[in-house]
Amino acid sequence: MRRLSGVFGERPAVRFLLTWLLLFIAGASWAIATPLGASPDEPAHIIKAAAVVRGELLGEPTDAPAVREVIVPRGIADSLGWTCYRRDGTVEATCMPPVSDDWSDAPATTSAGLYNPTYYALVGWPSLVLQDTSAVAMGMRLVNALLTSLFLAIAVAALLKFGRSRIIVATIAAAVTPMVIFLNASVNPNGLEIAAGAALLASLLYLVRRDPEARWRWLVVIAVSGILLAQSRGLSPLWLGLLGLTAIIAARPERLGRLLRSPGVWITIAALLGGMLAAGAWILRTGTLGSMGVFPGAGEVEPPEAFIQMLFEVALDPGYIGLFGWLDAPAPAIAYVTWSFLACLLVLVAIGFARGRLLAALAFALLVFFFVPPIVQAASIETSGYIWQGRYALVAYVGVMIVAGVAAVEWGASSPRTGVPMRALRRIDVAVVSIVSFAQAFSLLQATKRYAVGTDDSWSAFFTEPRWLPPLGAYVWPTLVAAAFVGLFITLRPREPHDDEPMAEHADREPVTRTA
Repeated sequence: MRRLSGVFGERPAVRFLLTWLLLFIAGASWAIATPLGASPDEPAHIIKAAAVVRGELLGEPTDAPAVREVIVPRGIADSLGWTCYRRDGTVEATCMPPVSDDWSDAPATTSAGLYNPTYYALVGWPSLVLQDTSAVAMGMRLVNALLTSLFLAIAVAALLKFGRSRIIVATIAAAVTPMVIFLNASVNPNGLEIAAGAALLASLLYLVRRDPEARWRWLVVIAVSGILLAQSRGLSPLWLGLLGLTAIIAARPERLGRLLRSPGVWITIAALLGGMLAAGAWILRTGTLGSMGVFPGAGEVEPPEAFIQMLFEVALDPGYIGLFGWLDAPAPAIAYVTWSFLACLLVLVAIGFARGRLLAALAFALLVFFFVPPIVQAASIETSGYIWQGRYALVAYVGVMIVAGVAAVEWGASSPRTGVPMRALRRIDVAVVSIVSFAQAFSLLQATKRYAVGTDDSWSAFFTEPRWLPPLGAYVWPTLVAAAFVGLFITLRPREPHDDEPMAEHADREPVTRTA
């Protein structure tokens, strides 16, 4: 493992490309192994994407305020009929009707009609170059996986600027839950929101803590990721503002003052504000946030009751770790245990070691994570009812992990003078890599089992008599997911000496000045 890390992980450009490729492989494996339409509202997003790239940004109103009518190829319009299995884990994917390849124009309705068109313009173009409906849907998924993996790789590159340490690797492992990979593999703007938010926050923290020169490439990354984040979903401008405020709280005052004297920084700030204002203008024009539909609790529950229920019952939603399909395919127990342990341990270590502004930034990120969902749900309960899902705040969860990792590293949690023998640390590395990679792979395998035989049938039935299988069978794609994460950890692991050499775990770290 050490030799492979030395070969592939020492050049930043090579490391970045490998990170991007490996994350894409994991996302593409989920994309191919998941039945068409088997992510939240995916047919509506596919229809919206096909309409946007044909110039129909908004569509025509219908009787339902949140639903618009657009004109798309008939095969895509028929995607609304794919999801006969949704919200019922006992129904296998064999119930899907044949996929139509009729490419004549047809009307279709989409509940995503009011959403910002930026994301859909980025992923919808396969519908212009292909006339096979299944290939179009899969092409949109793969484009989404490629785009989101790029921004996750940028976030990883920014985190590695704080030093290739075990804490940074643990931060990446804790942040990239199976649900993050699943959303990266779906036609859904939620995945782009999470990945762009991660790239934005990690890059901002590097800028305000480590990069006194405000290098142009990081300013471009911040501008692009921030603009795309703001355009992703209805609440995305709010997340952009909160992530930016988190970075400002973490900033060293003298460095912040130096940055504000840079013209490039002001251009970047202007670009971010422009992206936020453009997103806000679209929301105000379309009334997106007020037209989300009507769900249980609308007109029946008061805002204080909704706030309390969200805070105490839904604060630690399983959707942060894994609730796949149409919320009908939970992750395996090992995934919930693994990421609960990683996240809690990382935050506790950060709280124990962090000081000053980074500790304040971590406290603020935790407040955002716990209190923004209840506040938003309480504000919309009377008109929309209980609409909140855990994945809506995954960008906040990833933000907490990033701040915690940076705080822990900067204040010495990764100090080589731990007294732990190098051989023991390597065994711990192998154990963590094995457990995380297995949990990632097993999450996909269990989701496949849900579509093959249903949640009410046994694993033995899945192994012997599956009624539905993805292309190339059930085992290729989980194996690729496991291999991708093993490769990722090998690529990112810190350099280490041989057992008979002095320990230099952080020889390639940039010097740290412990100033709050």
